Amino acid sequence: MIESKNTMSLLMVLVTFTWALSGIATKYLSFYVSENEIVVYRYFIATLSIIPILFWMKIPLKINFKNLLLSLLLALFVIGNTRFYFMGMQLGAAGLGAALVTVLIPIMVYIFMIFSRKSRPGIKDWLALLLGVVGVIFMMNFESFSLSELMRGGNIYFVLAAFFYALITVVGAMMKNMHVMAFNFYICLFAVSIDWFLSFDGVFLNVAKMDSVFWTNIFIVSILSTIVASTLYYIGLRVLGSKKCSEFGLLTPFFAIALGALFFGETLTIKNALGTIMAVSALVVLNNVKFKDLTNFR
Repeated sequence: MIESKNTMSLLMVLVTFTWALSGIATKYLSFYVSENEIVVYRYFIATLSIIPILFWMKIPLKINFKNLLLSLLLALFVIGNTRFYFMGMQLGAAGLGAALVTVLIPIMVYIFMIFSRKSRPGIKDWLALLLGVVGVIFMMNFESFSLSELMRGGNIYFVLAAFFYALITVVGAMMKNMHVMAFNFYICLFAVSIDWFLSFDGVFLNVAKMDSVFWTNIFIVSILSTIVASTLYYIGLRVLGSKKCSEFGLLTPFFAIALGALFFGETLTIKNALGTIMAVSALVVLNNVKFKDLTNFR
């Protein structure tokens, strides 16, 4: 088990990089399969990959009725997040799309949590939220409020993907008295089962005919991102704490934009770049991030 904060901090940088890379991988997968296939392929492989980890770590699969219902509900949210994110990648830019979803999720979570708190945010937090919203609008090239304009670049799908992941974050926190890896196993199992029976329209064995590009990218989204990065993140929560881990998440939008430029030659307008900086700055304020703490691991 990892105990060194320095080692864990380096691994957290790799985790955020992997999350950004999964957006690029999703874009590549959109050239091969449809939104009616991606959930089944991704979570079927993820489910199989979790099993040896559970045996190796000797994690029991026992689950109570409340957690079972929660995992079923979260599976529906996972399906929504995965499908809308994939549909956004089919139409929009990979780097900017991944960055947009990354900054939208914590903003939406913060808004959800406002309604569950007894104390209300101060003026600083409200101003940060406003800054974040304006930043997101700039990132989305929100030049028209028409639905057709939103659909054309995939932005509406990215917003919906972030919305479902924010629900996953809030509802997932209700899970108690169970190891998170076992809980994740049930979510993946339910996600692949539900989507398989309700919407899968492909031929599963046809995936064996795919080329190395497909397999490389399905490995990234199913195992590297869903299993490895998530497991390291959970370890990071124990070693570094939730606040420190959330601070590392601020790197993901910048990694995503850089990878989008590298793999797809995507370019940012001044408005996109300004919007990204504004949205990340809003998250810094909302999370009370102190930059000196990012490099202080002693």
